[in-house]
Amino acid sequence: MRLRLLVTLTAVVAVLATGFGAGDSLAAPARKSVDMPIIDTGSTAGEQLAPNSIFLWQNPGARYIVVLGAQMGKFGQTPQILNQRLNTASKLGKQHPFNRMIVSGGNTWWLPVSEAQFMNVGLLRRGVPPWQMVNEGKSTSTVQNASYTVGMLKAMGANGALIVTNGFHMPRAIKDFRDAAAKQGARIEFRPAYA
Repeated sequence: MRLRLLVTLTAVVAVLATGFGAGDSLAAPARKSVDMPIIDTGSTAGEQLAPNSIFLWQNPGARYIVVLGAQMGKFGQTPQILNQRLNTASKLGKQHPFNRMIVSGGNTWWLPVSEAQFMNVGLLRRGVPPWQMVNEGKSTSTVQNASYTVGMLKAMGANGALIVTNGFHMPRAIKDFRDAAAKQGARIEFRPAYA
């Protein structure tokens, strides 16, 4: 157990020490207090909220943000497509601090850390608090992302979720999530959130 913890901590430290990639963002505003998160509604006075924001704000306790993983580099490098997903997810997470976020992704080759754990670090670095994140760290494909995550969503009483992934991946991801929900008898509405 100690060895596994040591290896995991070493991997997290290695990720933190590698610095930011080209798609990473340091745009999180400085906080004066750690008691209250900064809430960005995503609109300025007079503008309407985006449809995804309305969807999340309608029922924060039962609407989730689901972020799909991508295969990490051999030494834990974050691919550009995952940086894009994390940037989109962090923006949504900061705009909607009462909606939980499920990060989904398992195997990272020979590394003892799942994609979900790497994504946790990436989201923390982008200003998303750890209490907002829930891990699904077993999946190795989009079909498994959908199956395991739908099971979690159903158990948590969800009635909707935004799926955060890239445009080329979105049609397959939405179909897999809807199929998994139908198979598990879960009444959950899935909407795309393009990275």
